[in-house]
Amino acid sequence: MSRGVSRRQFLATSFGALVGSTLRPDQSLSGQLYFLQQAPRTQPALATTIQATKRTLEINGKAANVMGLLQPNGTQGMSSVVNEPFRVTLENKLAVSTAIHWHGLHPPNNEDGVPGVTQPVVRPDASNFYNFPLRPAGTHWMHSHQGLQEAFLLAAPLIVHDPADQARDEQEVVLFLSDFSFTPPKEIYAKLRQKSPGMSVIGEGEPLTMSGTGSATPAQTAQTMKMAAGTPDANDVNYDAYLANDRTLNDPEVVKVEKGGRVRLRIINGSSGTNFFIDLGALTGELIATDGMPVKPIQGGRFPLAIAQRIDVRVQLPHDGGAFPILALREFSMEQTGIVLATSGAQIQRVPAKNSSPSGLLTLGLESQLAAAKPLRDKAADQVTVLRLQGNMSRYEWLINGQAFDVSNPGSQQPQVRVKSGQRVGLKFVNETPMSHPMHLHGHSFQVVAINDRRFSGAVRDTVLVPGRNSVTVEFDANNPGLWFVHCHVLWHLEAGMAALVQYEA
Repeated sequence: MSRGVSRRQFLATSFGALVGSTLRPDQSLSGQLYFLQQAPRTQPALATTIQATKRTLEINGKAANVMGLLQPNGTQGMSSVVNEPFRVTLENKLAVSTAIHWHGLHPPNNEDGVPGVTQPVVRPDASNFYNFPLRPAGTHWMHSHQGLQEAFLLAAPLIVHDPADQARDEQEVVLFLSDFSFTPPKEIYAKLRQKSPGMSVIGEGEPLTMSGTGSATPAQTAQTMKMAAGTPDANDVNYDAYLANDRTLNDPEVVKVEKGGRVRLRIINGSSGTNFFIDLGALTGELIATDGMPVKPIQGGRFPLAIAQRIDVRVQLPHDGGAFPILALREFSMEQTGIVLATSGAQIQRVPAKNSSPSGLLTLGLESQLAAAKPLRDKAADQVTVLRLQGNMSRYEWLINGQAFDVSNPGSQQPQVRVKSGQRVGLKFVNETPMSHPMHLHGHSFQVVAINDRRFSGAVRDTVLVPGRNSVTVEFDANNPGLWFVHCHVLWHLEAGMAALVQYEA
């Protein structure tokens, strides 16, 4: 570990420069992340170019050919300031078509980046220009919504600063989590779709599931038997690596921090199929935002983070300094990844890529305690639609209300939710499977208002985890007309049909 530290040069960490955060990659490694975060400015925002392109990472000593969303200067992702124009030219430098979704933002419907639903694809060597007010503020991200490209790491941070950020005496550190397999995503999905005799529709028969990416092994058979007994499930895919800012714990990023300083961690789960627990180790943190939206602070040392969710955690470093691993523990497993916060002169110990014991399953324990700092105004829902989350394991189909969405032909699909502008709309997600589903609504933020029919005033967010055999109700204001996607953010579940459309009526 110390050898990896000596190969990298620390950057300045003042707000308005390379805030938070990272060490400049040396010449022997390519494609490493660094994040340009800009202070609020008074001049009009200039247009930004984002290129969807190929890049090469070194993962566990092997070259990995992946994709990325890069500015021309090599910055992975982008940041800006709330309410400024989001003036972005997306250039497709890939050999295949792509489409990028601005996850967490509230764009006009025709700039949301879902092929066949809100926009056409951007073809190779073509570009598309986006121009809309940038909101809401917070920790967001961008990712492909074309096929299985997200599993090629075609995703990046999208940080939207509030002007009040500049007044805070704190360093920002962006931590972007992902999972990676050297097996091509199409091959992973094809193996998931291989028929398994005796499996049935979850919610209509035995609660069965499948884990791993290959044909059945004794371990997988045992897992299937556990599912038949009603044990909760996790992790359809066992990946080759779990990444934090494109790196594993074999060669983690080490972030220079100040003794006694305060750090705001902006943590994004950009994985295609992995939920995590964020473990602060020796530090205690203050959870201050979920999915970019402020919450009433909650103290803790470990926080759940489902796929596509984001959390902002503020930590105070001790005055005597040291090295502080910030780890992401794979749900229901021993694998882990992360970064290290280190003050000058700190002794840095190697952190293993596996923990000594498996983590548990993500639950709704923390979700039930969260409260929005700025909740929706008090109003009864004008309508509530029930969306039942189901699975047909014999065909590896994931369903909503018995329907598998045809992602290859979205124009043929009928909306399951119809709303009118100005309504308060409720969505009740009822999970009839033993596996968790992180459910995301495009173009809106919603408030969590009930867990298993227990009403409360919860967090405002855009992605909520619905654990197996649980229900979660959310409400949103219908204030962004158009045709919108609502779907499970496990990439493999989305590809297999766990999606629906929300249609505004004229």
